[in-house]
Amino acid sequence: MSKTVLVLGDESDWDSYTKFFRELHRHGSKKIDWITASYDDFEKNRMPVIDSDTIIIYLFFPFKYWDKNIEPRKYKGVYGNRGFYHKFRGFWSDINRKLNNLYPNKNLYFINHPLRIAVDRDKELTKTMLSEAGIEVPKGFHTRDYKDILKIVNEENKKLFLKVRYGSMGKGITYMEKGRWITNFRFKNNRIVSRHADHGWSFTDITNNIDFLKRLLTKDIIIEEAIDTYIIKEMIFDLRIYVCFNEVLYIYPRTNKKEAVSTNISQGGIGETQAFLKKIPENILKKSCRNALKAAKTVGVNTAGVDVIISKDLKHAYVVELNAFPGFPSTKRFNLSRRIIKKIEERKWE
Repeated sequence: MSKTVLVLGDESDWDSYTKFFRELHRHGSKKIDWITASYDDFEKNRMPVIDSDTIIIYLFFPFKYWDKNIEPRKYKGVYGNRGFYHKFRGFWSDINRKLNNLYPNKNLYFINHPLRIAVDRDKELTKTMLSEAGIEVPKGFHTRDYKDILKIVNEENKKLFLKVRYGSMGKGITYMEKGRWITNFRFKNNRIVSRHADHGWSFTDITNNIDFLKRLLTKDIIIEEAIDTYIIKEMIFDLRIYVCFNEVLYIYPRTNKKEAVSTNISQGGIGETQAFLKKIPENILKKSCRNALKAAKTVGVNTAGVDVIISKDLKHAYVVELNAFPGFPSTKRFNLSRRIIKKIEERKWE
C-alpha cells in the first residue's frame, strides 16, 4: 500500500516546524514519500494532489492564524481566556473537515488528530483527565473568593500558582506565598494587561495587591498548589519529556535559580545537558517517564512534550503541563526531528 506523509506548518514556527522542515529536506526519507505545505496553501486551496492510498498528516502549530485571529496585536483583553480555546478548537475542527473533504476515499492517519490536538490548551480539562487516569498532578483549588486565597497563603502557609486556563509558554502566571506575590501580567488603572509577544513576560512584585487579586479571580484561571520541588545545586528544575508513539525520545532538563518560579526557557530557564539527568535517582526518573507516556495516551495525542516536576522527597513525579506543540531542542543538542521521522517510517499504517 502506497503511503505519503503530509506535513502542514508555518515558516514562522522557527522552534519546531522549521527545524523539522530543514531535517526533512536535508536528509529526506527512502521509505515513505514526504510532502510539506503551509497553512497559507491550505487556506488558498493550493494543496498538493496525493496519489497514495494512505496519507499520514503531521500538523504543526498555526502561528499565522493564531496571530491574526486569536491573539492579534490589537487584542486588548487578558491573555489565555475562554475565547482563545473556542476559536482554536474551532480551527482544528475545520481542518479535520476540510482535509477529509480534500482527500476523499483515502486512508487518513494523523500524528496528532485535529480533534484531540487542542485538549492540552485547556489546563483544567487536562488536569482532570490526568487525575482520573491516576496520574499525579498538582492539587487544585476552585474558589474564587479572594479571602479564601488569603487564608490558604497566609494562614495555611501554602504556595499557589494562579495560571491562565487556556495559555502556554509560561505566559499569564501569578505566584503567591506568604509575604511574596509576583506576576508576569501587568496591572494598570485597575486593569490586568497582557504583553503582545511570546517573550518578555518578566515577573514583577505585587505583594498584598488585593485589587489585582480580586480582578485576576474574575478571569479564566486555574489555581493549584506549588510543588515543593527537589533541588539540585541550588537550582529548581523540571523535565520536558518528549514522547512519540508510546516511546520517550528525549528528556530535556530545564533549570532556573532557586528563587525563580518557572523553568520555562522564555522565563529565563536554562536547558541542561544529559549529564544533568545523572543527578536524579533512576527510580524517580523512570516514574517520570511512565507518567509522561501515560499522560500523552490519556489526552489522546501521539507526540507531545510533557513537563514533569519531581517532589522534594523524591516520591512523586507530577505532570504539570502537556504540550501537543512543543518547541524542539536545538539540533546540536538532540535531533528530535530525525527521531520522529524514523518513528513515522517504522510504523505500520494499516
